[in-house]
Amino acid sequence: MNPLFPIRKLVARCASVPLSRASLLPRPASLGLAIALLMAGTVISGRAQVVDGRQLVKAQLVADTQHIEPGQKFRLGVLYTIVPKWHIYWQYAGDAGIPTQIDWQFPPGFQTGPLQWPLPTREQEPGGLEVFDYNNEVLLFTEVQAPQQLPTGPIELAAKSNWLVCERQCVPGDAQLSLKLNDGGQGPANQDIFTKYSASVPKTGAPAGYSVSMKPSGSQMVIDFAGIPQGSRLDFFPVPPENVVLNHGKQAGNSVVLSVDGGAALDRLKGVAVVESDGKTDAFAVELQPGGLAVANASGASTDLVGVLQAVAFALIGGLILNVMPCVLPVISLKIFGFVSEAGERPDKAFKLALVFSAGILGCFAVLAAIVTFFRAIGAQVGWGFQFQDYRFVLAIGCLVFAFALNLFGVFELTVSARATGGLAKLAAGGGYGGAFFQGAFATILATPCTAPFLGTASAFAFTQPAWATFLIFFSIGIGMALPYLSLAIQPKWLRYLPKPGEWMVRLKQLLGFLLLATLLWLSWIVGRLRGVDGMVELGGLLLIIGILAWIKGSFWTPVSSVRSRVLAAMSMVAVLVVAIGSYLFVTAPSELSWQAFSQQSLDKALQSGRPVFVDFTADWCITCKANERFALDTSAVRQAFAQNQVVVLRADWTHGDPEITQILKEHGRAGVPMYLFYPGGKDRPPVVLPELISSQTVLDAMKTGSKTVADARKAS
Repeated sequence: MNPLFPIRKLVARCASVPLSRASLLPRPASLGLAIALLMAGTVISGRAQVVDGRQLVKAQLVADTQHIEPGQKFRLGVLYTIVPKWHIYWQYAGDAGIPTQIDWQFPPGFQTGPLQWPLPTREQEPGGLEVFDYNNEVLLFTEVQAPQQLPTGPIELAAKSNWLVCERQCVPGDAQLSLKLNDGGQGPANQDIFTKYSASVPKTGAPAGYSVSMKPSGSQMVIDFAGIPQGSRLDFFPVPPENVVLNHGKQAGNSVVLSVDGGAALDRLKGVAVVESDGKTDAFAVELQPGGLAVANASGASTDLVGVLQAVAFALIGGLILNVMPCVLPVISLKIFGFVSEAGERPDKAFKLALVFSAGILGCFAVLAAIVTFFRAIGAQVGWGFQFQDYRFVLAIGCLVFAFALNLFGVFELTVSARATGGLAKLAAGGGYGGAFFQGAFATILATPCTAPFLGTASAFAFTQPAWATFLIFFSIGIGMALPYLSLAIQPKWLRYLPKPGEWMVRLKQLLGFLLLATLLWLSWIVGRLRGVDGMVELGGLLLIIGILAWIKGSFWTPVSSVRSRVLAAMSMVAVLVVAIGSYLFVTAPSELSWQAFSQQSLDKALQSGRPVFVDFTADWCITCKANERFALDTSAVRQAFAQNQVVVLRADWTHGDPEITQILKEHGRAGVPMYLFYPGGKDRPPVVLPELISSQTVLDAMKTGSKTVADARKAS
């Protein structure tokens, strides 16, 4: 399972949406889930772990022996080496993050024990988030027992590991690792590293004389320590049930106080108790359960009727509050705007629109409940807002929001042809019921990254319950969100209190367009966090295309346009899409030249080899540079000539400025890029300086001229 970026951290850092810690609740969905649910596309892989030329995490499969005997027990683990200031996560990540995962892949007969987790570090992150993580290096390992009969020859053991590494940004990573034993090596191996991290793994059970117990106190869980030295520093690293968020623990005397964010105290809690005294740290794993209370089920959530009814009540309140959350308010405002318009003409139509809009909300929540139930049944981790962890989904929603904004600004109008759409047109014609249903569903989709008060507790409960309870709670959220519109449907006379249609509606419509652009700004921020600058450029390109298509639609394909105008508009729109797709594929195609980074040292080394050298002085913001690289340098003719002459190709990147590159530019009479130098061979031969605008033939001619000069010099000598 390849997890995507954690939506909890993204939402928590969104300044425009004030959230409680309950809103940080959902576990990230797997990438497989997101692909199956949303759209096809490329998978973010471990290659994304290279940031600014650094490999953020290096994973290595290691064992404490090189040779195993039949039935022998040995230790096997994954050693993670992490660049400074970055971290990966413990088995419970805390307020944000994803636990590191290892999937062992052994030959038949090998048995493994539980994964051993060294004691993590508790750290504070921006926004008041608290996480449990590992810095610099950590070994996660297990004890393996070999079968009584081993195959002859080397034995290959493998593991697939997934992790999330974070600093100011988070990057998912994965690695397929393997290790061969019994391949000729003898004796122990990696003993020091296993000894080091075995010592930091919490012991099972409390040390002699210590005892730890838990007692509930209202919504709090009080972890009491007994038998400990006076003045000890106490801590408790919890491992709560799935999708349960705990408030930060605080020491109070000889106790640590915890509470479930927005929910009742747990009846059972696993974790690691930590006692620090006189420079000594004792960490031991415990499973706490107060006497006389019902034991939670395997998922850590009670399924009694009282708990379900409480979750339903929270769901209703949370769904109602969703209407005023910044994620949803622009779309809701649009619908109220529609009610105002319809009420001025036919109040009965506004009544029906309210029902249809509510049906769209409830239908979308039913679909979400079905999706959550299905993917949870097949073992995937899902949480509220999981679809917003896939940048492709956010791109799609951003494009929809932008299209709606253009519609409000009057760039184009949405019209439906009954002849073209058949039954759907019958639904949408005249009354706009199809649009009302879609807007209800769209409002629900936009609501999923916004967790209103009370909704965090209800959704947490729903994600751990049987299917019937999940559907009931999701349906209750939908009813709460649709309640204002159901009220208008039940009491149509309330529509008379809405303002009458007038010129003010045009201005209001435009104002709502700006609200949608504000929503788009938030979505673009999410894309940037998920995908970086490249993702934001992709979104900008898509918005440009949508803007052009909307302009063509609004200018040349209207209900009063002639057939010829509509045909030309359709052809133009297809041409725009073809050009856009072709340009994207052309621009994003990776270079087939083996460029090396330029420096004076790398240039001197290449010249000393006696091989020809071609240097491209370029910058990301230089349009001419990029055009030359794509149309003149990265062509089959130039690549073939470079390969035949064994040319060393160096790229001097001046994007962020470089004094060394600046000096070389000045030496050749240039104030900026592009500049191209071809050294025909040897450090004593002056380079050929190419013009700013080049073609493939320009490069080939420079190579011929330089090679001829070298040949003439050799004859003369």
